Amino acid sequence: MNKEEIYDEQISPLMQSIIAVCREHGIAMIASFNIAHDGEGPNGEDCSRLTCTSHLPDGEGAFDERFSKAAVAIQRSAPHHISMHIATQHADGTRTLAAVI
Repeated sequence: MNKEEIYDEQISPLMQSIIAVCREHGIAMIASFNIAHDGEGPNGEDCSRLTCTSHLPDGEGAFDERFSKAAVAIQRSAPHHISMHIATQHADGTRTLAAVI
């Protein structure tokens, strides 16, 4: 199992919970993981410098300037793809998460 697979199976579910708590309480955050490994990803991309980064604003929609600078530094030094996650809160309290990549 490579680092990307470990991230997808073990870390990503935890991060989704952390992100949900941060959004619920307006907590700005940044988290970045180096999941580089030898070989290609499922779409043939080079995975030798792969990272996964989450950067959220506070409850007012403002990004922490320090976190923004860190995100720029991370993105500048590693190939990246931007994705968006959309959470839908249902009337019964359940949530549905969709990732748009």
